Amino acid sequence: SCAPLASFVSGGVLEGAADCESYNVDWMRKYRGRASAVLRPKSTHEVSAILAYCHSRRLAVVPQGGNTGLVGGSVPIADELVLSLRGLDRVRSFDADSGALVADAGCVLESLDSFVRAHGHCMPLDLGAKGSCTIGGNVSTNAGGLRFLRYGSLHGSVLGLEVVRADGTVLDLLTTLRKDNVGYDLKQLFIGSEGTLGVVTGVAIHTPRAPRATHVAL
Repeated sequence: SCAPLASFVSGGVLEGAADCESYNVDWMRKYRGRASAVLRPKSTHEVSAILAYCHSRRLAVVPQGGNTGLVGGSVPIADELVLSLRGLDRVRSFDADSGALVADAGCVLESLDSFVRAHGHCMPLDLGAKGSCTIGGNVSTNAGGLRFLRYGSLHGSVLGLEVVRADGTVLDLLTTLRKDNVGYDLKQLFIGSEGTLGVVTGVAIHTPRAPRATHVAL
């Protein structure tokens, strides 16, 4: 029963095969899990509480963003609990002078691109799944995409992260300082780690100035 978890998950808990169907299968429909419950938190605090509870009871958890991956990485193998980050969808801050954007992990990539373009900037990555993939999932998989050659990988674009470890500990690495060479650069461990080291709940990322023109060559 997910009753104890439901008490501190404001986004609710989905239970049953029908409600969990879309969370149990990947976009290509090649991989399928048997999760019977989907947890939908709306804050970092709730993610922390969920993971602490599951850690203490040795319950398996699969973090999931937009579930747009093509290799089954966000689909449960068996009957794990699915932790959906889609409810964390708030833009926390944006500095138009530096281009530093801070957003929740569940923000959809296309929505963020539209938001910063209104201020003359663009996201440093673009994907075919931009209408449904989330920035937390992009960071966790180190997504490349169409703008990789121009703006580089997320290892260079990400300024800071907020991450919840498996035991519920929150790591606040959410700096927006572009030049930061102090100590260990811990955020790099989580970029591309696919949720194995911790669940990304917040992202600070540098957004470049949007190009003034686009030329297409065929």
